[in-house]
Amino acid sequence: MDIDNIDRLFQEYGYDIKESTASYRVYLLNQGMYHGAEIQIMNDNTEETQIFERYSKLGYHAKKQRFRSIEEAESYLFKGFFNTQTTANDINRRYTEFATNQVKHYCGSDIKYQYISMPYSIYKEDAEDAINGTSDIISVIKETINRKGAHLVVVEAAAGFGKTCTAYEIYKSFLDSSEYHKPIFTELSRNRDAKQFKYILWSEIDKEKDTTAKQELVVYNIKKGRIPLIIDGFDELLSKNIDPGKTGQLNEFEQVETMLSTIGDLLTDEAKIILTSRKTAIFAGTEFGDWVDSYNGNFDVIRFQLEKPNIKQWLSTERYEEIIGKNIPLESISNPVLLTYLRNIDQNNFSDLLIYPETITDKYFEYLLNREKERQNLIIRWEDQMQIFENLARSFVEFDITGENRSFVKELIIEYNKSRLLDYKELMPTKQTLEELADTLTNHALLDRAGNKDFISFINEFIFGYLLGKSIQKEPVAFLQKLAPLPNNLIELAVCSYKYSSKKDKLELWNKLSVIKDKMSFYLAVITDCVLIGKIMGTYECKGLNSFHFEDLKIFSEECKFTETSFVDSVFERCTFDVNAFHNVTFTGCKFIDCNMRDNLSSCSHNIHFYGCDDYNNGFISSLKVMPTFDLQKQEDIDLEIEILGKFFKVDGKSPKMKYISALRKEFEGQDLDVVFATFEILKKKGMILIDGNNSHISKSGISYYHKNIQI
Repeated sequence: MDIDNIDRLFQEYGYDIKESTASYRVYLLNQGMYHGAEIQIMNDNTEETQIFERYSKLGYHAKKQRFRSIEEAESYLFKGFFNTQTTANDINRRYTEFATNQVKHYCGSDIKYQYISMPYSIYKEDAEDAINGTSDIISVIKETINRKGAHLVVVEAAAGFGKTCTAYEIYKSFLDSSEYHKPIFTELSRNRDAKQFKYILWSEIDKEKDTTAKQELVVYNIKKGRIPLIIDGFDELLSKNIDPGKTGQLNEFEQVETMLSTIGDLLTDEAKIILTSRKTAIFAGTEFGDWVDSYNGNFDVIRFQLEKPNIKQWLSTERYEEIIGKNIPLESISNPVLLTYLRNIDQNNFSDLLIYPETITDKYFEYLLNREKERQNLIIRWEDQMQIFENLARSFVEFDITGENRSFVKELIIEYNKSRLLDYKELMPTKQTLEELADTLTNHALLDRAGNKDFISFINEFIFGYLLGKSIQKEPVAFLQKLAPLPNNLIELAVCSYKYSSKKDKLELWNKLSVIKDKMSFYLAVITDCVLIGKIMGTYECKGLNSFHFEDLKIFSEECKFTETSFVDSVFERCTFDVNAFHNVTFTGCKFIDCNMRDNLSSCSHNIHFYGCDDYNNGFISSLKVMPTFDLQKQEDIDLEIEILGKFFKVDGKSPKMKYISALRKEFEGQDLDVVFATFEILKKKGMILIDGNNSHISKSGISYYHKNIQI
């Protein structure tokens, strides 16, 4: 054992080396009222008792140690400084509190919270294909972070599709190693005081670390992998101006890069960091790949994308078959919140709901709020409770926040509902002040205080979004027009939550939002049309859309036009295309499932390009009038082939890397892109480039060909 390593370790933990001989060391720690002396014995002939008594008489809490390895010493110090004996209880307490919050509105029942793993895909930088997950996602994530080296795990999902639930399951999974790990779980929310990400993150870590250890020591143990860091809601602090659907322009990535750099600085040695985020273009974009490369392999990145829930996993066979038997569209209930409701209500209520399936969301809130009357002994009608929290959701949007301290939330409840609350105050069986009634409402089942007793947000994004949507639907459009800048991400919550609403409600919400469509990001404008009216309206030029899922959509030229627009890594499912709606449009890494063309096709070319796309051999792509084949003499030019293959190497010119096909367009600006991508297609056919969607890799034969022909 190298004693110098032991010396450095104790110094890392704040000890001073008081005595240093060939046979023993004395390390002293003076922290406040605690004075400790660790006596490391290396020789059996050492007079250890005398040394021990000498420091004990000086008032030190002395201990004799015989560490045989650096690992043994590290374990001893970590357990002592980070109170690992309490870790299991801390994890259990916080997880139980979260689980209770998820089902508390089913008051008086025996319903237990249960996490149901969602279908998911795995994206790795060095993998040639995205992998469809088959095992339980938590066990796969744990297996990933248990491997040697530093790992950044990103869990992405649409709003309300289980990010926080998954984060808590990962947190809980550390119970079996709580003696050796002290996971820190931080939930990020945007409030009025949100400042730089770095300070917010460290403020959250300080709240959760349960120790007086200095920040430097926390950083040291994060890097050693003993403190796994789980950051839930990474996207919460992104600027309201960042468009999650854009294909990634540098000026929009700058703020994200600042946030990521705080994370990247921790990702060395054995660090394990897990981020959850709403599904955006950030982690699939070129700039993110470049950011990872800038750390020269210090860590690897694994992205997990949660998909739509598998309804069979959520409902009993009988209930599933009843839904199928009534021809209810599965997409109308394919939401974890609604499926939990359908899973847990009694059979009579379940059967009644299926008579009018488009009212399921409204009935869910009616059920929940009537239960809340029982749970909290409230006399407030469920309709009035609904209005109170619609007003709260609206006020959150006006302040562009997702949560706030309890006292401020209470003020908002009173300010926006004063006359209604005063009326109910007089009807209460026990005398209450207005403040006390508002205080009761801050404990409502629609709100969440898990993890921080003084900070309140909505229980999940679906509920927040639906309440906001209802408020927008009822309010004059002036409310929306006054929002400056427009909180795109919060409006998106409202739109997505209405996916499961009636056609009437969808159209009413769309009519309100269409007034501010010119203020929306391209992404929000498209998702608003797709979800609420099932078609796209408007003219778009020089735009980009990344990682979007289009379903049951009609894209007709009399309603919309796309010019100089790029669609990347997107899925089109059961969509009808009108070729006249597209002019010089590129599809990269897209999938077309059961899509078809409108009958009245134009005979002229509209410069529609496909790179790395898949239509599963149904002939959809070939049915489009794509650009004609060019003279192959230029396309087969070796210099251009080598130039393209050269993009697949890191700066050393030797180590291969994954390349986004969409990024090649930018890198070959000024050249004839049709020739460039025709050459790219030739390299693909030769097996030198392998593609999966927007991801492309150089093969072994491509590497050999490149090095054989490269001009030195």
